[in-house]
Amino acid sequence: MSDLHVRVCVGGEEYALAVSDVLEVAELGAITPVPGAPASVLGVRNLRGNVLPVVDLAAAMGLERAGATERVVVVEQDGRRAAFAVSAVVGVDSMPPATEEVLSRNLCGGVLVDGTLVGVVNVKALLDSVQET
Repeated sequence: MSDLHVRVCVGGEEYALAVSDVLEVAELGAITPVPGAPASVLGVRNLRGNVLPVVDLAAAMGLERAGATERVVVVEQDGRRAAFAVSAVVGVDSMPPATEEVLSRNLCGGVLVDGTLVGVVNVKALLDSVQET
């Protein structure tokens, strides 16, 4: 497994998603609301013929949105695809294994990167939690 991660900014905090789970990063684009969808689901987006649920990563993590949502990070896990809406993509970086314990089931842990605590997103758990609601 690679130690490369896509670092994103959400709710004024930084999170990282393993490159192995990320298919691409794209503009937010046009989102169509879905009646009855969970609060963390902004709607769906057509991305080159694929209709993807767009999940507000800030809401899914229990954070207040800080700033405009400008990008989506398209992820795939166990045959499920979704687009996580984020404020910004910080970069793609090599990161050490997570060493900090966290209480959220949507995180694998945390790691200090250049003095900033970065939460490592558990993509499978996050997709499971969105699907359950």
